[in-house]
Amino acid sequence: MVERYYDLCIRYLPEDDQAMERFLSLATHFGFNGAGIAQVTNSRLLAPYTGPRNSFFDLVHGVEIHEENPSKLHSQISHYAKKVDFVMVEGGTDKLNRSAVEAANVNILSLPFGIKDGGLDHVVARSAADRGIAIEFDVGSLIRYRGGKRLHAISELEQRLMLARKFDVHMVLTSGARSIYDIRGPRELIALASLFGMTKEEAINAMTAIPAAILRTKRKTHGFIMDGVELIEEQVPSEKQEEFC
Repeated sequence: MVERYYDLCIRYLPEDDQAMERFLSLATHFGFNGAGIAQVTNSRLLAPYTGPRNSFFDLVHGVEIHEENPSKLHSQISHYAKKVDFVMVEGGTDKLNRSAVEAANVNILSLPFGIKDGGLDHVVARSAADRGIAIEFDVGSLIRYRGGKRLHAISELEQRLMLARKFDVHMVLTSGARSIYDIRGPRELIALASLFGMTKEEAINAMTAIPAAILRTKRKTHGFIMDGVELIEEQVPSEKQEEFC
């Protein structure tokens, strides 16, 4: 079976169809079979792309929720859950991280850098594993940072990897691209992930099987089959229900 590679959490937002076409062309050239655009929730959701599409490339849309208030966080998750292909929450404090992994309909927890102990503790890791929530390993920082800042980022990713392995947490490896120039191919992401100890097998799984499982679960829930095709449950009139008994 041929693996399908996804860069699932791209932060770059093409401003029009022409920019989207350049993005899709570049992502395909680098060897990806799909990509997810993660848009912050305080802006208008990206309009559906109407230009030419490669039927072999899976373009998906998600939201990245930035909200520290647990009540508002859960409200936003519920609001967007059925409108996008995946829901990602940006964590931070222990309280926020625990609230995120306890919420329904969260697919990915993203952790910013500069947090004590790498931003992931045993409680959050265990809960994420139990609920099937993936932890994002954004190597964009290793592309953009230099010197001591880069070393700190590697150290934090090492700590997260250690706990993810210990509790068998799903991992998603991403470029976290903020511009079209930040995009890297699967081989480069695998090489960058090796800097903080992720094996080649773990990196491939984090770009193939785990993203595919997230999207499959969401689409099964929403009746999605493929672009333009949706499964709708047939409503059987009560007077005909006896025919099926």
